[in-house]
Amino acid sequence: MAAPMQTVLSQDNISSEQEQDANLAFSELDKGLRSPKIGIQCESIVRFPSLFEKYPFPILINTAFLRLADIFRNGNNFLRWCILQVTEQSKKHLEKILNIDEFVRKIFSVIHSNDCTARALTLRTLANLASIITERKNVHHSIVNGFDSNDAVEVDAAVFAAGKFAEQSSSFAASICNNLSDMIQNIATPVDLKLQLIPILQHMYHDMQTSSKARQVCLELLSSLPSQKFVIRTLQTMTALACQSLIDVQSQVDLLISRVTDDPRQSVKLIALKDLNRLAMKAPQMWKYSSVKSLITVVLQAKSTAVKIAILEVLGTLAKSVAFHLFLTHDVSAADMQKIQEVCNLCYVSQNPTLSAKAMEFYTNIAICFKSFTSFWQLSNWTNQNKIFSFILIVGGGSIITLPYAYYKHMQLSTGQQRSAERLRQMKKLNKTKKQESES
Repeated sequence: MAAPMQTVLSQDNISSEQEQDANLAFSELDKGLRSPKIGIQCESIVRFPSLFEKYPFPILINTAFLRLADIFRNGNNFLRWCILQVTEQSKKHLEKILNIDEFVRKIFSVIHSNDCTARALTLRTLANLASIITERKNVHHSIVNGFDSNDAVEVDAAVFAAGKFAEQSSSFAASICNNLSDMIQNIATPVDLKLQLIPILQHMYHDMQTSSKARQVCLELLSSLPSQKFVIRTLQTMTALACQSLIDVQSQVDLLISRVTDDPRQSVKLIALKDLNRLAMKAPQMWKYSSVKSLITVVLQAKSTAVKIAILEVLGTLAKSVAFHLFLTHDVSAADMQKIQEVCNLCYVSQNPTLSAKAMEFYTNIAICFKSFTSFWQLSNWTNQNKIFSFILIVGGGSIITLPYAYYKHMQLSTGQQRSAERLRQMKKLNKTKKQESES
């Protein structure tokens, strides 16, 4: 019994020593905060994040943040900026604040200052606290009022805070949606501010009604603001919203494909394809085969190498997923398979190494899809029936996957290439003979 009792006592001693060290460390920093010299005060403030990491005790953190709130209320803007950095670096410790009401009341009191910079610092500090003051209506009201400020710094802070609170609060996201639409559509709103406001809509995914409303606002923006900057920013926002809500994935896929096919601006095409790849990674199971067919048609008709590479990247991402497996099992016709083979053949006919690599990646994923629901011999028969030459890929464990090769008439092989193809066929025949001998 002596040994367990000794262990408990030693743990109690360690705990009491840590608390004593934490109190001493806080007392030292608090002494610096009381100094009349601003430099010493700033030095003490910036040391609080390391104090929280070393001693993550709720009582210590609560006392420290209340002390910082007093400095924020009574100090100058430079001290407020230092405290803003503390709230940014110590976000994971904010939930340990016990007296949240008192802490927020002291910080929020600065929002009524006549100094626009002080108000901007307050808005950014409150934005960092969004996770613990999600539904504070007075804070929501102050953010909306910040949009009407004549000071650009305060407006930027209001935009930043709106994004943070829209991400956390469903009520704030629903209430601000119409305000954002009116501000963006308003002719008097500066262009730079409009571009800052649009991404806030991506955080309105809390419920179906708000998400649909935000998407409708974005669709109106696409028709009313057709310039390249606005189209790109709006498409990116709609894609981020679809990735979070997952209720408009197919609609967003169709919209992006229409931009790829109809928009003459290559930068818009590339952004749309980048967003399509993001949707392919996030929710491939929600794609329809008609969208894949459209991409295959576009990649065969596209003249831009950059566009072809981007489309192949999307197809390669889809081919890795279970969705493409289902497409190949249920939806793909013989004519569709012919087009897929033409896309795969881009790895041979293209002189661009990046394009060839992306086509080969897509090619390999297609072969793996076939491998997953057909045997090796069925796959070999499929390639022979289509009069396609094959080469052998040795993979881990010594297993063999036969990948479809290009048609001879499309390959236009040189003499050296024909010899290589002949050697590959001989290797395949030799492996087949060895397998038959081992089975017998």
